Amino acid sequence: MTILDTFKKKSEGALSKIGIGLGDSATHNIKILNATLKVLKFNNSSFFLFGNRHQIEKIATLPIYKENKKFINLIDSDDPASEILHYLSRNLISCAVRGSLKSSKFLKNLNLTLKISEINRLALLETKLGHQFFFGPVGIDECTNLSSKKVFIKKALKELTVLNIEPKISVLSGGRLGDIGRNADIDKTITEAKELVDWFKLEKPDLEIEHVEILIEKAIENKSNLILAPNGISGNLIYRTLVHLGGGKAYGAIYMDIGYNIIDTSRVGDSSEIIGGIILALAKST
Repeated sequence: MTILDTFKKKSEGALSKIGIGLGDSATHNIKILNATLKVLKFNNSSFFLFGNRHQIEKIATLPIYKENKKFINLIDSDDPASEILHYLSRNLISCAVRGSLKSSKFLKNLNLTLKISEINRLALLETKLGHQFFFGPVGIDECTNLSSKKVFIKKALKELTVLNIEPKISVLSGGRLGDIGRNADIDKTITEAKELVDWFKLEKPDLEIEHVEILIEKAIENKSNLILAPNGISGNLIYRTLVHLGGGKAYGAIYMDIGYNIIDTSRVGDSSEIIGGIILALAKST
């Protein structure tokens, strides 16, 4: 059973009110609508699509929307990134999927509307050959030091525990051990990775965690189900390279331990990423 299958099983029978953001691209917004309709084939939850008037009107004219509008509510707002979070804060929806909203605007409103300033996003990815794993950080400003990496892994372990998945963790750094001394920035990533692994081995002796250096291919060969990048910039690049260039897939990212059910998706993500994000949101709402 894949990790996504585990989420699907957990979401079986879950009925929820799911908010999804619409951005400025009509192409990607129609992709979101189509993904929503695919989910409706196996789940009768209610969907709320948040967008500006121009984008909402485009959706409203489509026959596929008209045929399913009893399940889909169109929310017109001049500031959909804010409105979707206001709905969430007032329990008018039970979970929010970023959809095709701009990340910078969405993150700003997380702070303004929900008073959340520190975030840790745990992405679910899949290689071209079908190996699924949790991955982070994917935000360019996440996991900037040893302390924040400890927090990230602790929160990720809670997510795996809920899913009854035995963690197998690979920690990446910017080079091999033999590269120490070549560059101070690389040295920092290697030192932090070693200290991180040593700390967790002391705290949780039974935890399977390894520093695999820069060898991300080794992490995949070892069938790791949680991989930590050296920092948010490299993590974002790994995500983009895998998903947009390498034939892999993304299924959304969980905003961990913030008190709200929020799932991140790329605003240019494939339909499979939107569907995956909705499945994660449904599973998290049970």
